[in-house]
Amino acid sequence: MRARLVVVVVIGLASRASADSRLKNLLTGYEKEAASCQIHADGVAKVRDGTQKLFDETKDPSLEGDRVELAVGHGEVQTYCDAVTSAVQFLQSSDGASYKSLEKELDERDNKIRKLRKSSKQTLDKLQPVIQRMIPKINARVGSAVPVEKKLPGTFPSGRKVDLPALPGTWKVSGSSATDTVEYTEQKLVATVSVRPFSAATCDQQRKSLTARADHLDDVEQTDSTKKLKIVWNVAYTKNARVVQVACVEGKAGGWLATIDAPIDAKLPLGTVMARMLAAQIAQP
Repeated sequence: MRARLVVVVVIGLASRASADSRLKNLLTGYEKEAASCQIHADGVAKVRDGTQKLFDETKDPSLEGDRVELAVGHGEVQTYCDAVTSAVQFLQSSDGASYKSLEKELDERDNKIRKLRKSSKQTLDKLQPVIQRMIPKINARVGSAVPVEKKLPGTFPSGRKVDLPALPGTWKVSGSSATDTVEYTEQKLVATVSVRPFSAATCDQQRKSLTARADHLDDVEQTDSTKKLKIVWNVAYTKNARVVQVACVEGKAGGWLATIDAPIDAKLPLGTVMARMLAAQIAQP
């Protein structure tokens, strides 16, 4: 009889441990999902706020549609984030409870989150062209509104030099005899600009290759600095809450590719840096 009792107790403990493990795994999953969701929501919010400020300053009627779409879209994404965060808080406050006692509530929350997850993804996909269209305009406005102080941080391994804006963060130059790269760091923000030559190909071929890797490409408006370089194309796409901008200039037997990789909410004059680095490569290939 005692042996049977021991078996029953052991089985009960194992069942409880299994339930606790299931709740812990569920909590961990929701915590990761909440963090990822908030990154996207914050990115949309930054572009929304930048678009609103640009609209307030310029009163440009062409921005009205994008301004409204970003505001509505951010609300939809944030609703999804709030639902996941609420599930995290519920599980944290239910420490010590059994999975069975929470099962009904968890099922209801999961069904709600599944629907919001799907609609949020659709919203983010729909907002991508708007975000890619607005970021260069917002950054150009910021760059033109603030006088840029220049400094010479040093030389690339290739021997080429470039003037960089004096900003609160730090610049680091690197590369090889062919490729020039600068990295800008400010607290948790990290952005890079690189320029490299290519041969035995055209800018059209390079764009086809890029199109195969990106879901959607948006043309970036030319600035005074890029117009002087005879850029064949200058496009941008978003990936993992970052914006990647790529420009191509053709040479006699190939050309040059310039790439900017920055957080979606970064407001830095990286287009100016890219143009200077391209000019240095073209002048001294």
